[in-house]
Amino acid sequence: MVGWLACSAQAQAPPKLIRLSTLEWPPYTGALLPQHGLSTRVTSVVAKAAGYRLVTASFEWSTTLEKGEKDPNFDGYFPEYNSKEREQACHQSQPIGTSVLGVASLRGAPIEWNALADLSSYRLGVVEGYSNGEEFDQRVKDKRQPVELAPSDAVNVNKLRSGRIKGIVIDKNVLDYTLSLLGGADRIAFSTRPIAELSLHVCFKRTPAGLAMRDAFDAALKTTDRAKLEADYARLIRK
Repeated sequence: MVGWLACSAQAQAPPKLIRLSTLEWPPYTGALLPQHGLSTRVTSVVAKAAGYRLVTASFEWSTTLEKGEKDPNFDGYFPEYNSKEREQACHQSQPIGTSVLGVASLRGAPIEWNALADLSSYRLGVVEGYSNGEEFDQRVKDKRQPVELAPSDAVNVNKLRSGRIKGIVIDKNVLDYTLSLLGGADRIAFSTRPIAELSLHVCFKRTPAGLAMRDAFDAALKTTDRAKLEADYARLIRK
């Protein structure tokens, strides 16, 4: 009887938690989105397969990083682009998605370019704290690429729509979703040439516990049909 009770209690034990900080970055993450966004949906399904329940909290991006890396109430953060810097700062999962970054401009005054060096003639809007690919970021760091900082993609899109800036760097899906809310999609062009195509990841804390959590997550991710989840979510968000 004691053994049965122990087994029963174990079977009914709640799943362990994965506590991640995130940001409002629709359609990938967002409190008002179906299932809180595509990246949240994928991460939640994978976490469940690994025996965890995903819990998230949204902040501005700089706070998301700080909470995910240093706050004991969080196990990490997401979604994050792959980079050498991030690989050193956290235990990075295998990809949970893909982001295509490009330049958006007004159709009446399109920005045409073949190499990143061609963009140096323009002051481009970027979101403060966001990575935009290692090559572009290095050009900004070396002061070879003028940029204008904004607190969010939505602010940048509004600046572009009103003509206050000639071009912005933005993820294609984020641009499409933002314009679906704000309007003006017929006036905006997205570059056919991407600045970067970057994978999206979960960053777990660089601790032994974070490593164990990352390994369990990656093992479950291998058995997850990410393409199906993405297709299902695309149909859901179009309804």
